[in-house]
Amino acid sequence: MIEKLKELNNKIILENQDNVKELEKQQIISKILNKENSFTNMSIEYAYSILRDLKIPEEQIKNVYEQLI
Repeated sequence: MIEKLKELNNKIILENQDNVKELEKQQIISKILNKENSFTNMSIEYAYSILRDLKIPEEQIKNVYEQLI
């Protein structure tokens, strides 16, 4: 699952080369995704926020989060 999120993140980064604010946010998310066990070491609220920023549909966020932890 983490690999899919990394792919989504890379896609969003490429799409937002001209949007500095979104680009910076996605670059931070990229660093988080590359840390081992990153989702198990953060609050559920923070994790859900990252998943929303990665454009995961709201109805799938809980399922994706459960797969990550």
